Amino acid sequence: MCKNEKKNYLGRGLHSSKLRTALNDGGSLCPLLEIVKSDDDLVLEIRNDYFNIYYKGGNLVKVESPNSIQFAHNYFKGYKWPKFDSPEKEKDRKALKEEILTALKKERNYIDFVRKMKDLMNDYWVWLKEIKGTSLEEKDVQHSLCINNTERSEYTIIDVEFQVSTEAQYKYKKPTQLKGRFVDNKKKSPRFDIVAVRNSDHRLCVIELKSGVNALKGKSGIGDHADSYEGSIGRMPQIFLDEIKGVISDKKTYGLLSNDFKISDENPEFVYAYSFKSNDKDKKGNVISKEQQKEKFLEVMNEMHCEQYRVMFLDENNYTLTDK
Repeated sequence: MCKNEKKNYLGRGLHSSKLRTALNDGGSLCPLLEIVKSDDDLVLEIRNDYFNIYYKGGNLVKVESPNSIQFAHNYFKGYKWPKFDSPEKEKDRKALKEEILTALKKERNYIDFVRKMKDLMNDYWVWLKEIKGTSLEEKDVQHSLCINNTERSEYTIIDVEFQVSTEAQYKYKKPTQLKGRFVDNKKKSPRFDIVAVRNSDHRLCVIELKSGVNALKGKSGIGDHADSYEGSIGRMPQIFLDEIKGVISDKKTYGLLSNDFKISDENPEFVYAYSFKSNDKDKKGNVISKEQQKEKFLEVMNEMHCEQYRVMFLDENNYTLTDK
């Protein structure tokens, strides 16, 4: 391949023979894979010829090849917190980074690496919350969704935060804008909250999460999400379906899904999932009841010309997707 020649976009999946061999029994990455399979707090998601391992919704490590394994140095920022203060604080930080690098790169001691990274990430999140005042709700929700929606429940989550590549055949192209529907005109690569398979009929679903009536309109509102779907996956549903089938095949190969897990050939379905908020309030400060929230959601769906799509209503803090 010439230096400036662009590698063909193959879509999500493990296409590299070296990477696949390393994940097989006896391969250099197999012990890391086994740790993921035995730990409910870890989730492996397959990307375009690489994979990420997430811990409680945070990216623990990115693996592009047997010799390209990366973790986010950003997590060391937590060491600026006074809890870790000492005369040799900077030395301690550098020593820990060296320990993690040694466990990962030199010794291939994945058990030690994962343990140290978990501790580091936990401290970082405490620092973010207590010192920076950062909300960790989105991260916690993603983690709860992943561990609560498996082959043992109504839906099996295949991916979260699925971003449509600008190189994909189904890349976003602005569809005909419906009158009255808000659309973010600057979007290039829309992102969808959840890609899942409904276990009852094995149909692939693209699911957008919403919570609270104040998040229903405008940018990232109901109409904007529908536009994102119609302008990307909805244009070429079978191309997207084939790509996800490849991801599912890879997950089955490496024991992340059971061998009898199925996915139908039917076009994907776009679905909203609305989580009720007990403390949701209108502009006057009045609490909005569950029934009022439901009515408002359906009202905005019609206003944004999204009545053709289905919505599942979930109780607050219920992260198990259900059609009941």
